[in-house]
Amino acid sequence: MESLQDRYAPQGVCFGCGPANDKGLRIKSRVEGDEVVAEFRAEPHHVAFPGIINGGILGALLDCHSNWTAAHHLMKTGGLSVPPAR
Repeated sequence: MESLQDRYAPQGVCFGCGPANDKGLRIKSRVEGDEVVAEFRAEPHHVAFPGIINGGILGALLDCHSNWTAAHHLMKTGGLSVPPAR
């Protein structure tokens, strides 16, 4: 299933979720029924120390997925075909 990022911002360069950022986290938020879901598998270079993911990585996950979830909600409730501008 196509992610919201790939559909609505294919040229996005956001470190967290930009499809065009080859060095980013590549977070993908997908609509599944009434929910927007994301999966992320941390790599060894994402850790702060063994067994603990860096807080900045966690912040980026929450930031990007939350923003795309909000954009999807606004599109759905507002009958919009694209995410609203700032």
